[in-house]
Amino acid sequence: MLPVPSSRLRALLLALGLVALPCLVTVPLLVVPTLAQDDDDDSGGGDDDDDGGSFGSSDDGSSDDTVWQSTPVVRPRAQAAPPPPDQAPDQIVVRTADVAVREALLSQDFTVLAETDVRVLLALPDEMTVPEALALVRTSAPGVIAAPNSYYRTQSVPDSCSGDLCQPWEAVGWPPVSVDPFCRFEPFIGVVDTGINIEHDMLSQAKVTLESIGSYGAEPSDQKHGTAVVALFVGDADSRVPGLVPGANLLVIDPFGRVGADQRSDVFSLATALDRLGSEGVSVASLSLAGPENDILSDAIESLQDQGIPVVAAVGNSGPRAEPLYPAAYPGVVAVTAVDGRDRIYRRAVQGDHVSFAGPGVAISTAASISGVRPQTGTSFAVPFVTTGLAAAMADGSIADAAITRLTEASRDLGGPGKDDVFGWGLVQIPAPC
Repeated sequence: MLPVPSSRLRALLLALGLVALPCLVTVPLLVVPTLAQDDDDDSGGGDDDDDGGSFGSSDDGSSDDTVWQSTPVVRPRAQAAPPPPDQAPDQIVVRTADVAVREALLSQDFTVLAETDVRVLLALPDEMTVPEALALVRTSAPGVIAAPNSYYRTQSVPDSCSGDLCQPWEAVGWPPVSVDPFCRFEPFIGVVDTGINIEHDMLSQAKVTLESIGSYGAEPSDQKHGTAVVALFVGDADSRVPGLVPGANLLVIDPFGRVGADQRSDVFSLATALDRLGSEGVSVASLSLAGPENDILSDAIESLQDQGIPVVAAVGNSGPRAEPLYPAAYPGVVAVTAVDGRDRIYRRAVQGDHVSFAGPGVAISTAASISGVRPQTGTSFAVPFVTTGLAAAMADGSIADAAITRLTEASRDLGGPGKDDVFGWGLVQIPAPC
């Protein structure tokens, strides 16, 4: 046992802050010295451990003069939340209209959870994994498309708004100075998104039809994201969100649902939503969502494209080093990234050679879910700008490929000359529709 210090030594230790009790603790403690200052702006979590009471070394830099902290403070580090799942762990989706194939699947102890004329959502037998189920389907029914029931999420990040970042319309040349005051630009635009607040004061005059499909096994979606996206299309002309194309007819299909804090669409519901857009004959399909590659989604996208309906999709907010997300990375899809009011790329935007155009998407003022306006950030909110540009380019009867070429030629080049992996062809410029 260590000896009890003299009163003089105890006074010295007390002055140094090393003892607060009448005797020293007899159990040896392993402690780490903390430096008086940290000149590095490392933003890597260093501030998380700064309790404002660190001690430092002497001015001569000698490590021998380091003062030790007497009582170690152990702070548990917050555990990062696990990433949300990419797919349902016990479901697959099969594209087939063949009754015999469906019956054969049921004979393998699959359970039908939901179905349409062309697809069926199946629950797996006990103890069977998704890869095993897909292999079984492909063996027993060659040529049938089968895939995991993948999840897709909206691409928004709450942000604050300041200055000119809230006024992006001029950046895309809208409205065109040459627009005919008697022009009736009323495209039929299909939007796949969450629910919307039809009663919002900014949507009181809008021509919006909402159909809710929901996501299998989830609670109904909320209205925040969908309301914000729809208001960018058809907001109130006398408000801070005047709407890019207030005369448009919008068909909004909601395949989303909530599981706790996770709002998502499964691929079965998403593909069903895309089928609805095709069956109604929209002129353009607008998708402010992203997720993994999936054969069922690819098939639904190709079906729309075969009907002459171009698809516009957000590249996603997973960061510049992330792998491409879908449907934006599918061939022929118009992939949209986001820039701020100074033409700087949104720091979380996915990059790659599939990027087509940039649109304003940082601190964009748009409708809040209940009433009023709030800023929103994400590649989700750049999509309506490019969708409107494509609809305007098709207003003269041009097919999708010709309209995309027109946007390519008119876009404002950003970054390196020509198309690049960051901005695509550049900041979209919306042409006069008449």
